Amino acid sequence: MNGQIPDSGQLDLFVHSRAVVLANDVIAALLARDADRAAECLDRLRAEEPGHRVRKALETLCHTLAEWPLPSENPAEIADAIRRLEADTYPAALAAMGGKAAQFMRSLWRDLAQAAKPYAYDAAFPQSYSAALYLRCGDAEAAAAAAQAVARHDDNVDALYWLAVACYRIDGLAACRIPFMRLALLGPERLPQALSEIDDPLLNRDWHAFHVACHWLDPEAQTVGAWFPAWHLVEHPGIRIDYGDSKTLPATQAAQTFIAITRLLELEKHGYSTALVSARSRLRDLDPDMFTLYMARRDAGYR
Repeated sequence: MNGQIPDSGQLDLFVHSRAVVLANDVIAALLARDADRAAECLDRLRAEEPGHRVRKALETLCHTLAEWPLPSENPAEIADAIRRLEADTYPAALAAMGGKAAQFMRSLWRDLAQAAKPYAYDAAFPQSYSAALYLRCGDAEAAAAAAQAVARHDDNVDALYWLAVACYRIDGLAACRIPFMRLALLGPERLPQALSEIDDPLLNRDWHAFHVACHWLDPEAQTVGAWFPAWHLVEHPGIRIDYGDSKTLPATQAAQTFIAITRLLELEKHGYSTALVSARSRLRDLDPDMFTLYMARRDAGYR
């Protein structure tokens, strides 16, 4: 520098760089799960840069790590820990770490999943069950196994949701189709959340096409998704959806229409027949709109 004083731009750059280094030191310690080191680095940041823009967020993260693990000896305590992570820790991680927030959170979710592993599914605390927490930490195989361990998981909306998401992450859309469609029939109110979590472009395209084709349905109704499997059979008759025993499906109009279309598609394989005519009459009686759509999609040879 030859004794010269740096101009203001150089000074600002130096100060800014120092602040970044101090904050990054805290973040590195947090990612390493080193609570003591994180606290030391935070103290330096406070001393040198008390007004740093993410100081409070880093304080929240350091506080969480210092107290970790949170009480988690029953589903209620695990639910409390989840609420704290969602309300305080995750927003702070996003603010302070940006793209590395998921990495920091993943280890915490895994700890909770391991803590929840001994506990059976409790309908009062579904978010505390290990399958839900394994999905949060990115362990789809463990999530699928936990979902299948739920008693009568094929009839449990929570288990079907976890299984659909986990199967998609493991093996893609074809693998998740059965639990996803069963979820639509048994818990259609959960379908938008499942679609968002799976976020498959083909499935999203079908969801949009379903609403366009079934324009008579209220797109805002919570149960509208229950009609998606029936539409899917009409639109994609070559894709088999094994729903198991029809007695396990609800006695809703949407579910019964789905069963009727499944029977129709099977009868169509054997050509035009009295049974096919009778089955079409059954569909028309169940839902005239879906019958009209079904007939519009059939080849002329079947009319």
